[in-house]
Amino acid sequence: MDVRVYATLRPIVGGPLASVPLPAGATFRQLIAAMLAQWPDLSREFLDKQGELRGNVHIFLNGRDVRYLDGLDMPIPDGADIAIFPPVGGGASARTRLV
Repeated sequence: MDVRVYATLRPIVGGPLASVPLPAGATFRQLIAAMLAQWPDLSREFLDKQGELRGNVHIFLNGRDVRYLDGLDMPIPDGADIAIFPPVGGGASARTRLV
């Protein structure tokens, strides 16, 4: 299964697509576990101090965040378009003033 990844995830997996071997009927939770097994450095991007998926990591199925579907335990449908966005930040802070 190919998973599109963005931003800080790309250097870890070696590009914009992460190829993850998964059996038919695997869940998004299994996808994350397989990705962490294949690329352990993803843990700093994916997991909080308690080892749970960070709330600001977004996994999309066909353009919709899985949190608003059936969550991480839903099976991944055949032909799914999956994209993962890591926590992002940046921009100027409210205290920054351009002169």
